[in-house]
Amino acid sequence: MPPKQASLHAFFGGERSTKRARIEAKDASEQEEVKPAEDSVVKASSEDTGTQLTSKRAQRSNPLDSHRFDPTDPTYREIRPLKIFENVVKPTNKSGPVKYTPLELQILQLKKENPGVLLLVEVGYKMKFYQEDARVASRVLNILIEACFPEKNLQSAMIPVPRLSVHVKRLVAAGYKVGVCRQTETRALKAATENANKPFTRALTALYTASTWLDDMDAVQSPEERGGEQTLVSVSESCNGNRSHIGITSVDVVMAAVQYDAFDDDSIRSELETRLAHLSPKEIIIPNGLSAQTERVLQSYAKHAPDDRPVRIERREDLSREQASNVFSQMTFQRKSEFLLLVQSFDAQVQRALAQLIQYLEPYQLTWAFGEPQNYTAFHDRAYMLLSSHTLHNLELMYNATDGKVYGSLLWHLDRCRTPMGKRLLRQWLRRPLLDPQKITERVQAVDVLRERHASVLHQVISLLTRLPDLSRGLARIAYGLVEPTELATVLLTLHRVTREFSFSDTSKVQSGSELLDEAIFKLSEARDPVTAHLKEIRIEEARKNLRTELFCDENRYGDIANWKAKLAQDEVGFQSHLQEIRSVLRRPNLQYVCIAGLENLVEVRAADASKTPADWIRVNSTKKAVRFHTPTILRMTRQREQHREQLAEAGRLAWLDFVQCVSQDYASMWCVVRSIAEIDALSSLSEVASQPGYVKPKISTEDTLVLRDFRHPVAEAMRSEPYVPNTIEMGGKHPRAVLLTGSNMGGKSSTVRAIALALIMTQIGSFVPCSYACMPCHDLVATRMGAQDDLARGKSTFMVEAEETAQILRSATPRSLLLLDEFGRGTSTFDGAALAYAVLHALLAPEHRPKVLFITHYASLGELAEEFPSRIANMHMATHLNTRGNEADLVFLHKLRHGLASESLGIHVARLAGLSVELVEHAREKAQSLSTIRHNRQRANELQQYITLVNRAFRHNDPQAVWPLAQKMVQRLNSYYKTMSN
Repeated sequence: MPPKQASLHAFFGGERSTKRARIEAKDASEQEEVKPAEDSVVKASSEDTGTQLTSKRAQRSNPLDSHRFDPTDPTYREIRPLKIFENVVKPTNKSGPVKYTPLELQILQLKKENPGVLLLVEVGYKMKFYQEDARVASRVLNILIEACFPEKNLQSAMIPVPRLSVHVKRLVAAGYKVGVCRQTETRALKAATENANKPFTRALTALYTASTWLDDMDAVQSPEERGGEQTLVSVSESCNGNRSHIGITSVDVVMAAVQYDAFDDDSIRSELETRLAHLSPKEIIIPNGLSAQTERVLQSYAKHAPDDRPVRIERREDLSREQASNVFSQMTFQRKSEFLLLVQSFDAQVQRALAQLIQYLEPYQLTWAFGEPQNYTAFHDRAYMLLSSHTLHNLELMYNATDGKVYGSLLWHLDRCRTPMGKRLLRQWLRRPLLDPQKITERVQAVDVLRERHASVLHQVISLLTRLPDLSRGLARIAYGLVEPTELATVLLTLHRVTREFSFSDTSKVQSGSELLDEAIFKLSEARDPVTAHLKEIRIEEARKNLRTELFCDENRYGDIANWKAKLAQDEVGFQSHLQEIRSVLRRPNLQYVCIAGLENLVEVRAADASKTPADWIRVNSTKKAVRFHTPTILRMTRQREQHREQLAEAGRLAWLDFVQCVSQDYASMWCVVRSIAEIDALSSLSEVASQPGYVKPKISTEDTLVLRDFRHPVAEAMRSEPYVPNTIEMGGKHPRAVLLTGSNMGGKSSTVRAIALALIMTQIGSFVPCSYACMPCHDLVATRMGAQDDLARGKSTFMVEAEETAQILRSATPRSLLLLDEFGRGTSTFDGAALAYAVLHALLAPEHRPKVLFITHYASLGELAEEFPSRIANMHMATHLNTRGNEADLVFLHKLRHGLASESLGIHVARLAGLSVELVEHAREKAQSLSTIRHNRQRANELQQYITLVNRAFRHNDPQAVWPLAQKMVQRLNSYYKTMSN
């Protein structure tokens, strides 16, 4: 094996090139060829050769690869690169100071200037990782670390330049901050300077993290990535005891959306958790000086983020208010005065968090969104319901509670969107249900119209949604100046097709049957004129090829391009003039230049005549029949032409950036079209859900009555093959506002109350509901306290977490709220739990609160409240049927709501269904009967004691008329008691 192929490069997946010699071409100006150490790479090479010589039969019987590793080992892909590195790389015995090459010194300086950044350095036709970065890349990308020869001082790993974006995306997805260092000089221009024999200068040209990575429009994305958020969050805080005043600011680089909020939070930081759950950040900026409670909440979210995705933490120095003001004043936004006026209206903590974001994103060149006032929205908007993080989790709105995936959530069931823009908007709708009854009715009506599709324009609109690119991402890349010509052509052509297809003079001309749809369809033509104007300025075919110097129709607008093209034309004239001279020297009037293997302007001479050429001609290559030369004049003119080509390319790059800046001026009108497409797509998705059997259009009532007939859990029904058992409930108005729900475990209590809450949320996002009839008022809050979980990181027990969450619900509840409390009090002792559950439920029934309440419990004593407040609370249970066969009993869950308390606990029967042994279950049944008898006897004894006390009190007050009835009741109780004892 040749020495230069012994460095054991490998590519991710099956990307190992069969032409490694071509890929591993070295930069001659930077590195000298060195021979590998015999005890390292040569040994590995001989082992490889020996492996290749084994017979096919032996290869089939031996599963080991060429490096003696088992590919069937689950850790093969991760461990193999590091093990090969350990086997191949041998420590050198050199003593004394290390002598670094100029390239190595340059790399060490780049690492020193960029701490905490995983650097990729451009070296010739390769992108290289060095030292610890190489180890990280080897583990994440499954590439091999190069053998470290004695003459080399830095370990490295390599990827090819064309695969840069693929590998950077994988690194940032793994939670790393990646920097790309490019060569800032070109070969031809460098050759004309005094530094011709020095290494190329390199500088950090790009930084990437998970929240700042913007895929190009042609990139292949997974279903989870399509329509996902890329949010970066910054937090600032001031504390006063256990209370904390927090400012939070976020930016989604794809949507160019900036959200801000300032709020007071309690000791468990429930408000902060809610905002994190809504914003779903991929990266969080944590300044120094945050309280321990806030720090723990942020760290906990980063470690347990939904969908198992890593959340990167960026630690930075905190900014004072004066430092934040300096950051704002140094910005060079076009609308700076409007920006500064807006920022001055923000809370001080919001200002500090916003300054952190801007300062952090400056090296990424992603600050454009902050300079547009229309991009800012307040997080706490009174037009929308704010669902807490617990509600999002307990109702499984965005992710399922089992493994944190989208599958099995309400979003999974509702998302039938055809475009990434629609997917993003549907996520927003689901997190923020509407509070305005009029807007809810308009959205429901639009869904109904799309479901029926009587108007022809609706078929036209739906067909438009198929195969649309991610226009949101395309506009973001335009705004940040990252877009390539082929991407811009895609965006402009798509918008041109949309704006031309739907051209109405006003909304009344659309006539879709819905005012909301009429307005959305009318706005599809918003950017028609600017899009058409921009398309007229470029040649689409050249744009598809990313030819920046050829794509402008009017090159006079960019004078530098025309000038450098003129100089290149003069260069060609010079080559042709020199060709005439060569023809005279060789006496070949028909001689032409030839181009071989990319080498231009070669003079080809017959091998027999090669000795007759002038002595100063440079021999380039030869065959048996011909020899090819460059004359000194050709070499000089070729260097000059290369310089002119590179200067033309630079002029094309600058002209392109200028054109992109011009296009970005129309971002607002183009975004209006994209937003309308997203809205139509999201409504279309809800209309497909509404078209399923058993879904009904909900009614928004002005009365305070919630009526759901034959309602079902939408997700559970979609995931199971057998029919779902429907139920009916009426709350509010003439009916009690609260329901105390009892019944056996596995009887369907939690699923039933979740189905009611989901029906309410689906109604207020404008969706149809899975039931036969739905009528309800507009609710301002859906709050849940479900499940048992502790918080060891913050020293919180299970019951402490329950109590704090319940206290938060009690503080926020209003008469327009729907509350779900599942088995509150089970985290403590039976008597304390029952007493606290009674007190909480009693407080919720008080006139000053009176929300709608669904209270699940196993404490049957709470049923007394229905006797005390029959108009406010009703007892209900989940029905079961017990089939008795001799000594055995089979329990059947009917999953039906019935009035009244559950007659008895069926936990022992459930344990039998769960697979516990017959002996164990029988022992439990005997113990349960014994405990029940003891409890019953104690209750009788307490009753007798009460009667005796009342009789004594009557005698003391000399009231004989009261004594006789009490004595009769006492005798009756005694007879019953002795009868029970005798049995």
